[in-house]
Amino acid sequence: MFCPFIFALDYRLLTIMAYTKIENKILDKILTSNFTKRQLKILLFIIRFSYGLGRKYAILEKRDFYFAGILPYHVEDELKKLILRGVIKWNPKLGIFWINRNLKEWVDKKQKVDLFKG
Repeated sequence: MFCPFIFALDYRLLTIMAYTKIENKILDKILTSNFTKRQLKILLFIIRFSYGLGRKYAILEKRDFYFAGILPYHVEDELKKLILRGVIKWNPKLGIFWINRNLKEWVDKKQKVDLFKG
């Protein structure tokens, strides 16, 4: 038998006890990199909906980033910058984003990005 009180209690406990488990090396790299406020929000949003849900990837559409306070006309530009810097990966066919765990591939803002490097 369904009891709304027990369900509400369980849900509150799950949200109180929930946490986002992410490797310290990724957090350290984010902290020491030069990201804009928008880029940080995008990274945190992807982390929340990937690692925060116990997955390595986040199933998101570009319009979902509005919930992180990123206006639609800024999303694509900022995502491109993060992808070019090797920080995030994106599979548009599946609609998934993930943080690149190979930190050696991350390009600092001051470094030049070789677009033709295969």
